[in-house]
Amino acid sequence: MKEFSFSFSKEKKYLFVGCGSSYNIGFIMKEILNNNNYNSNVITGGHTILFDKIVETDIAILITRTGETTETVEAAKILKNKGIKTIGITCSKNSAITSVCDQKIELDVAYEKSVVMTGSFVFILSLLLNGLKNNDYTEISKKVLANSKKVIDNLDLENYEHFVFLGYDENYGVSKEGALKLQEMALQYVEYHEPLEYRHGPISRLTEKSLVVMNSKNLKEEKKLKEDIKKLGAKVIEVSSEGEIEIPLMNGFETPLRLIPIQYLGYKKAIQMGYNPDSPKNLSKSVKL
Repeated sequence: MKEFSFSFSKEKKYLFVGCGSSYNIGFIMKEILNNNNYNSNVITGGHTILFDKIVETDIAILITRTGETTETVEAAKILKNKGIKTIGITCSKNSAITSVCDQKIELDVAYEKSVVMTGSFVFILSLLLNGLKNNDYTEISKKVLANSKKVIDNLDLENYEHFVFLGYDENYGVSKEGALKLQEMALQYVEYHEPLEYRHGPISRLTEKSLVVMNSKNLKEEKKLKEDIKKLGAKVIEVSSEGEIEIPLMNGFETPLRLIPIQYLGYKKAIQMGYNPDSPKNLSKSVKL
């Protein structure tokens, strides 16, 4: 953590680059930065290397847990050649990303053996959020974990084979990551949508075997949707200050806490299915092209 000395400036334009979960971190940060009157965007490493459509940017923040993801490393080279300052964030020392970027942030304290990105996701996200405002999640995270275990352990997960994640803005990014975790760990059929968009087609797939996780902002229309989904026979878990899993609403800065229940749900469903949640089939820790 001592190597992380980066802070955001409203005078600069930022671009987050990553793949998979690392992209989702960038998406969440982009939403929170823009909602706080900063200028930021996000793009996948793959899009960067395939298309010459880079938005005007002062600083590019490239996130790759292992530091070896080919698309992100090559994207760093392209951005650097365009005169954009590059910052590589990784959980490994002496990796490819840090060798090509102008500045490196090596968070080896967050290194994890698992193929699936979990603890490192929360660690990197929390550090980036601290570049805007210092947050201490220590005590509240314990409460959220205990509450998440209580709610999820009481579910009969054998009954569910379709998982839907709903949320707006930064919570859309959280929902995208939640869907990815259930897909990676437990090989489930998943979806993620903005809440009111769910009525426009996707809700047709809803059954009593569906479990919906709503990352809510306590909006009235979200509450109405929750009741509609329940009437159609599906199970809904609301994550909010008024939900089954309670978390404080902190203008988006609570997003690391929102990762706790979705990661635990993925873990529990994987175990129920008889899968190793740390080593999903067809996946490797780094995608190298």
